[in-house]
Amino acid sequence: MPTEPTFLALPQTSGFTHIGDHFDIEVLALAPFTDASADELVLGFGFNTLLGGTGAAQFLGSSINPLFTDISTQDGVNLDAAGLAFPGLSANDVGSFISLAVLHFQAIAAGNLNIAITSDLNDLNQGLIFLNQGSLAINTSVGFNITAVPVPPSLLLFVSGLVVGFGGIRERAAYLHRP
Repeated sequence: MPTEPTFLALPQTSGFTHIGDHFDIEVLALAPFTDASADELVLGFGFNTLLGGTGAAQFLGSSINPLFTDISTQDGVNLDAAGLAFPGLSANDVGSFISLAVLHFQAIAAGNLNIAITSDLNDLNQGLIFLNQGSLAINTSVGFNITAVPVPPSLLLFVSGLVVGFGGIRERAAYLHRP
């Protein structure tokens, strides 16, 4: 039996994520064939996402690695990401890691956001599915901070100019209306 692969969820954003931003999370399986027999094949995968923390995001969908056929929305599957490789992928097809899917989100509330990638092995469509061994659970998570959209400095200058301008108009009006 092969050593279980490590699963990673990597954020595909640079810098800070602000409310309204779209961002991606890539899900990787590292060393999926460590100590596997020569005839071992990956047949597919499936998992869901769970969002938690004080921040919030909306799941927009997934892009499945083209080595797999996307079966995420087929009847009876209904997973956030699921793919099927027929007749299967060998160690030569995959190498030392394989990208399973890229998950797409939009940030909707500020705070710390945790995205958990989970699979339920009681469902035959979930986990990393092999030909000659049982499915392996896909469990990983990634966390980061969603911030409010910063006010651009030019807007602050404009608003402060308006306040000063209205103050000057008010002073002038008061001066002109003196008896």
